[in-house]
Amino acid sequence: MSLIVTSTTSAIGHGVFGIERQPPAVIRPVGASVAAIVDQFPWGPDTEVYTVLDPNDFASRFAPAGMSRTGGGYMAISGKAFPLLKVKRVLGTAAVAASAEINKTGPTLLFTVNLKYKGTAGNSVVVTTSAATDGDANHFNLLVSVTGASGTTQDKFENVNLSAVGTVSTFTTTNCYLVGSITIATTGVPILGSTTCSSGADGTIDAAAYVGTQGAGDVGLSLLETDKSIDFAFTGDPGDSLRAAVNAGLAAHADYMTDRMAFINGNSGMALAAVQTDVASYRSLRVCYLDNWAYQRDDVDGTERLVGPAPFAVSVASNLSPSTSFSWKAVEAQRFMSAITRLETKRGVNGAYTNEQQGICTLQREESGGYTFEAAVVTAAPTTPSKRKYKRTRMTHYIAKSVVTSLRPYVDSPNVPENQNAEVQAVFNFLDTLKRNAVTNPNALPHIVDFVIRDLGTFNSQVDIDAGQFTIPADIKISSDQEKIFLSMQIGETVTVSPQL
Repeated sequence: MSLIVTSTTSAIGHGVFGIERQPPAVIRPVGASVAAIVDQFPWGPDTEVYTVLDPNDFASRFAPAGMSRTGGGYMAISGKAFPLLKVKRVLGTAAVAASAEINKTGPTLLFTVNLKYKGTAGNSVVVTTSAATDGDANHFNLLVSVTGASGTTQDKFENVNLSAVGTVSTFTTTNCYLVGSITIATTGVPILGSTTCSSGADGTIDAAAYVGTQGAGDVGLSLLETDKSIDFAFTGDPGDSLRAAVNAGLAAHADYMTDRMAFINGNSGMALAAVQTDVASYRSLRVCYLDNWAYQRDDVDGTERLVGPAPFAVSVASNLSPSTSFSWKAVEAQRFMSAITRLETKRGVNGAYTNEQQGICTLQREESGGYTFEAAVVTAAPTTPSKRKYKRTRMTHYIAKSVVTSLRPYVDSPNVPENQNAEVQAVFNFLDTLKRNAVTNPNALPHIVDFVIRDLGTFNSQVDIDAGQFTIPADIKISSDQEKIFLSMQIGETVTVSPQL
């Protein structure tokens, strides 16, 4: 007699049987918001989209101590918070990694130190050979280091033996910050001293290096195309001469992918009228244009430096629920912009209002201190007013990503009511949970106000079913933002205050 049967009809004889039931389809919400920056950094990988483990990992990999930590890319990340950050480093096609040749007596090449990453920053790295710690004259210590205003980073190799006496050393560079590989040319003992690496180059960095070729997955933004987890794409400061082309590339990338938002801003020092003219070049439901650059102190010597508003907005948005606008005025939102010391320009209430009408989100100082964005709208606000809100697009992405990911196992399954009903029930349960979130914790949890699943037959003809299509028609109402709060008062000496009934 079987203990476990696959169905009730497969049970033979009289008895008690176990049957394993398939779990119902479940829509699993997508995880933490993912931000991806495409920009220049002094160090780090350039042929991949790197997922940052933590702030220390970012700093040591893309701007190790001793290298510049004041560039636009680094400042865009410094002093902010991202639950999940991905970095695409921008370099020119002719970028080269620096290296240093170390000689023995002759002089004859003994070995070459090849640095881990490409770029001109490698030309400041120094390779030093010194007497071995163990005192053996056939051994030596090898130190590869870079020193600058931001500190010092070192890779150390002690008691290295490249002589013909004893076992020749092998180099493990997996965990090195600076060294990529060491190529041994011959045996011997090096001439002790220091050699500065050379031949490192960034290559020519132009807009194409930032944007890449759409659909090719080659460089820059194009390399982000295979990563479906990304919610926000942005840059720090590509420079005034490249900004318009890079902004256009970001907008085109968001519209091409349809599953993420691009955050952009204009040049520093732009007049209000110029900003409102500039935004017209980037009309989209998936683009947020941020105005008003801000000063923040670098983490090298505390110098105030201008930083574009887009990175600040991404920092706030990626830490909030997709159903909460990054213009939320609460301390919970302000704390992600605590690095700001002052704003470049005071736009004022009227400036922020006219910006909003043109699809621009304005960074403002709160009267009580702290900084917030006046509004969270997309650049399509003037042309498509009904879809002007940032969080409408954001919730569209959130719900669609959750459903698409979770229902993937049903693709190419039989297009019959059994499977269709399971899919509909999964979507219903997911949306119902979002609806309940609106009354439990709407500020922190993704939520909707209400929803309905429309009649399936109206949206699914037999021709559609026979063609392998199935539509789940859901009408979803999201919450509005409390843009204006009024206290309606009747006040005066003759006012009669009656008890509330």
